[in-house]
Amino acid sequence: MSSLTKPRIWHVGNWCIHIGQKYIESPFVSHTKEVEIHNYAQPFVDALNAIPGAEVRSQPSWDLYRMSPEAFEQQLAWATTIIFADVETKCLMLHPDFFTRAKWGDEPVTFPDRFDLLRAWVKAGGHFHMNGGWLSFSGEIGRGGWGRSRFHDVLPVECLQHDDLIESTDGYDVRCTLVDHPAVKGIDWSGIPALLGFNEAKLRQESDGLVEIRNKEQWHPLLASRAYGNGRVTCWMTGASPHWGINFMKWRDYKKFWRQLFSFE
Repeated sequence: MSSLTKPRIWHVGNWCIHIGQKYIESPFVSHTKEVEIHNYAQPFVDALNAIPGAEVRSQPSWDLYRMSPEAFEQQLAWATTIIFADVETKCLMLHPDFFTRAKWGDEPVTFPDRFDLLRAWVKAGGHFHMNGGWLSFSGEIGRGGWGRSRFHDVLPVECLQHDDLIESTDGYDVRCTLVDHPAVKGIDWSGIPALLGFNEAKLRQESDGLVEIRNKEQWHPLLASRAYGNGRVTCWMTGASPHWGINFMKWRDYKKFWRQLFSFE
């Protein structure tokens, strides 16, 4: 991204609807009290908003699922950076109209393939980034689905074809392997708080592994980057917010890290 370009960041995911508590007062009466819509990524969004000149839009994945083809292309035209976190591929492949019988008609029901549109957007100069989570990359029991998507070969990592979650309540060792890279330069990785989990993946051959995380004796990519056409794709294989990132978001270099990651060319 040119230093003259003000970043326009579209963030999708990490929102949640809390429904509770459940009260059963009789065999015939049951009440659910309290409904809350919460953006678990708010600390991450706050860090993005701290990037000089940045304009940030944060949306839940269900908004992406309902988004019309026209609205999706408008978002692509607006954004210089797109960030997905805990966004399973079904949010891009399915659409409510596939299940609205009144709109079926006699003609085939098709939509522009959003993975192909994302690929073209990156190739033209966009920066796509994915944060880790239970529905990122392959995800829990493979539900993320990114390894089977038409966008998979654009990512700087190769997704597993099965559950890729590695978790510990005690955290893992982390090391920086490209200390002079502009995305990580000047950051003290020895002081990073405990990360409670990550998505396992293999670094793609033409990609840069900037930071690694160790499980037992094996090191895995934690931060990976690659150029694609005129654009860039980066992956942070753990969460930027609870629960994997509940400690990470309190890190003293948290805002600095995201500012550098989304500013380098």
